[in-house]
Amino acid sequence: MRIRWNSIVILALLLATLVVVQVIAAVQAPAGQQGGPAAGAQGGGAAPGAAAPGQGGGRGGGGRGGGRGAPAAPAGPTPRLPNGKPDLSGLWANPYTANMTGRGNSDGVLDPTKKRPDGTYEPLTWDLRGTPIPESKGTPKNFDLPYTAWGRKAWADYDPVANGDYAGNCLPFGWSRNINSPHGVQLIQNNDAIAFLFEQNTWHTWVPTNPNFKWPTDLPKAWNGVSVGRWDGDTLIIETTNFNGFTRLDTAGHPHSRELKITTTLLRTDSNTIQHTVTIHDPKTYTKDWMNVRTWRPKAASDVLMEYSCEENNLGLDDGSIVKWKYPENLD
Repeated sequence: MRIRWNSIVILALLLATLVVVQVIAAVQAPAGQQGGPAAGAQGGGAAPGAAAPGQGGGRGGGGRGGGRGAPAAPAGPTPRLPNGKPDLSGLWANPYTANMTGRGNSDGVLDPTKKRPDGTYEPLTWDLRGTPIPESKGTPKNFDLPYTAWGRKAWADYDPVANGDYAGNCLPFGWSRNINSPHGVQLIQNNDAIAFLFEQNTWHTWVPTNPNFKWPTDLPKAWNGVSVGRWDGDTLIIETTNFNGFTRLDTAGHPHSRELKITTTLLRTDSNTIQHTVTIHDPKTYTKDWMNVRTWRPKAASDVLMEYSCEENNLGLDDGSIVKWKYPENLD
């Protein structure tokens, strides 16, 4: 009995020692070596100057962004749909881009007509670049984009403090400003369509990719416009038109008209990476087309799409600290 008891004690001590060693090893392991989903894993095909993994994915550029601090895992191959096209499904940290001309957009304004052999784009050039606009209301503004006369006035007149801003009134952000928002987007896709579920205000956009689908011709102009998707090899191209003209392209307030056409491309290069481009075509507002290039990373597996209710917390409209926005006149 004594021999059996001693054996039990020795076995218990050995097991305890093994547990302690494993705990110490786990605590001292460098970040990213403990397995798990990869919000920040390096994926193939990232464009030079593209946003860092998970950049600005969280509220205000921080917080829940892109699985900040999540362990990294190697990128796997691009998942595919039954029809062989890339499956873009997942919860993605699309980079928060408050200003499409620079701040929050590391790539700057690019020229969609000048693609280099390596697949990158040259910076856009235009007359009066950086020149102040003296008649600006509110925040001082300059020729940070190639404005037409109409576009210059729309940009110079923008003063959300004095005149209110539709987003501050909890009205729909619009397709461009939704994608620029900092809270992430869930993509749900099948062979015939892809849905964008934005955490921002719990909005969604549905994009058909089946070439046989046709939208009704009498649809009213919309905050998010009307989108149609098509495939060019492994790249999904989304063309969006039919905007009501009420929205702005980004938080900074860059203008557009009802003539706006946004071309969005999404290319999933591996399990952890979507390469995203957005091209702005609006001849009423801009003398040249211009584009941004960005990189999306998946959010951590512990992150989920949350309910977002702007109206519930927008007390500024009640006490008058937020100016009530009015629908613009003479858009055409």
